[in-house]
Amino acid sequence: MNYSYYEQLAKVSNQITVDSTWTQGRSVFGGMTAALVLTHIESQTGLGDRDLRTINIHFCGPAAQDEPCELRCKVLSEGKSVVQVEGQLLQNNEVKTMVIACFGRPRVSGVQLTPPPMLFDKSPEQGMQMPFIKGVVPDFIEYLDTRYTSTALPYSGSDNSVISGWVRFIEGPEVFSDSAILALIDAWPPAVMPMLKQRAPTSSITWNVEFTQPRTALAATDYLYYHCEVVQADLGYAHTDGKIFHPNGQLLALSRQLVGVYDQPRSAG
Repeated sequence: MNYSYYEQLAKVSNQITVDSTWTQGRSVFGGMTAALVLTHIESQTGLGDRDLRTINIHFCGPAAQDEPCELRCKVLSEGKSVVQVEGQLLQNNEVKTMVIACFGRPRVSGVQLTPPPMLFDKSPEQGMQMPFIKGVVPDFIEYLDTRYTSTALPYSGSDNSVISGWVRFIEGPEVFSDSAILALIDAWPPAVMPMLKQRAPTSSITWNVEFTQPRTALAATDYLYYHCEVVQADLGYAHTDGKIFHPNGQLLALSRQLVGVYDQPRSAG
């Protein structure tokens, strides 16, 4: 089932089972679980007059494929402008993905700063397309059109800790929601992976995304441009900093992650 199927399901039901085509390793793709929780929050709280400004995500444990997931949410605080909502995805009554989303109503302000549009070095057509090879790349990649513009690939032992490129859904949703943007941002491998010399597990632990407003609407066929680099890495953890752009160069979101890196076996004792 494509992404739109699950997004629509999360709008009307709090019980969802994600199939094996949306896995990353042995668990459900984290971008999907976060997107499902956000979709559930937005559908249950009716915050149509407020924009999503930030979302904080904790991946508390892997969500198993082909097993029922329960979605929950509750409003934590509500002011004249800002609403904060907690959402969870659970399996067997254990929290697998925890979300705190902050929504803000537009207000009049004398402060305005708009960054200049991004000038892209390569178009999507000039990027290197990631082929879907089952067993080599995560299964969910078959639903995406992913094109690298950075030169250092995962597990290449590079000193260059940057990943950049274009991504879109092969079958995009009719309305390009915040949830869909969230899923596409997380589709990229952590920027620390090009520094690894051989295949090794990495795992997003916490993730913060800030959405800019106002922004130009996205069409179902649009690519998003992603640029992310490692800010610091040591002791088995990496901190990454990313930016996401509209194809017209407009900044859409800021993304920061804490990533666990498991490239060395644990010592005995």
